[in-house]
Amino acid sequence: MSEKQFINSLPYISNPVEEFRDFEFVSWEKEIYPKFKGILKKQEIDFFVNIITGKKLKSILDLGVGGGLELGGIIKTLNGMDYKLKTVEANEVNDEFIMQASTYFYRNNIHVLMHKGNWIDLPYATPPYDHQFDFVFLTGNSLSYLGGGSREYTKDGITSIIAKFSKLISKNGYLFIDTRNFDYIHSLMNLPIKEVVKNFHFDYTVYYHGSEKDIIVFPAYISDTIVVLHYYDVKRKVWGKLDYFPLYEHDMVEILSHHFEVEKIYHDFSEEAKKKSIFIQYLARKK
Repeated sequence: MSEKQFINSLPYISNPVEEFRDFEFVSWEKEIYPKFKGILKKQEIDFFVNIITGKKLKSILDLGVGGGLELGGIIKTLNGMDYKLKTVEANEVNDEFIMQASTYFYRNNIHVLMHKGNWIDLPYATPPYDHQFDFVFLTGNSLSYLGGGSREYTKDGITSIIAKFSKLISKNGYLFIDTRNFDYIHSLMNLPIKEVVKNFHFDYTVYYHGSEKDIIVFPAYISDTIVVLHYYDVKRKVWGKLDYFPLYEHDMVEILSHHFEVEKIYHDFSEEAKKKSIFIQYLARKK
């Protein structure tokens, strides 16, 4: 990659970088995600299991189930511990992910009630929600797909969605949510692409464990209002992208504080404060 190609070049919002200009553009959800997801890491599943069992939480809702692997891993681990749950449910709006998750749950004999619901419309969903939950989680930076225009517009929109999430959570119940570490990504804003790729490499990848084999991932465009991550599958010569609307750590703490007390902030599942991490995770208790 040429040192003259700067990260904040507008063409990279919609087009591949020059090195991969002959790659075919494909759906991230269908063609990139299943391979990028890879295998589950036991320590990540145990992290959720320890929160659930330590706080004696009994009803679980995965707000954006994706392919179902996190929720499935949690349930299988809890079943192996003979830990009894009252309800296990999931929310999803993307038809491709609903199909992936439903297939996974069926093949693994895991019973999950699946709601099709847009976060903007919650708590309305199909089928309807008929009770609240004491542990609700949303992982994989899904919240940052929504926004646009300006930072204040994005913050206002996410504030509204968090308020809708809170309606599904019982008093003193917990919301576990994450974002990319946009503070770190923003620090890469004016570097050449070669340096961005170098600095965006992590020894330990959170949530996604197939990426280091065949898929190169990095932010190809960075600004205060949008971050565009590119995903290049070098073996299949295909690429996909995701547009994110940045939420910085102080933004998330402010937004959550309207309905929740933030009990802990983690960087890639560690309580150690870090400037460089892939994700920032928040454990918040409903007021």
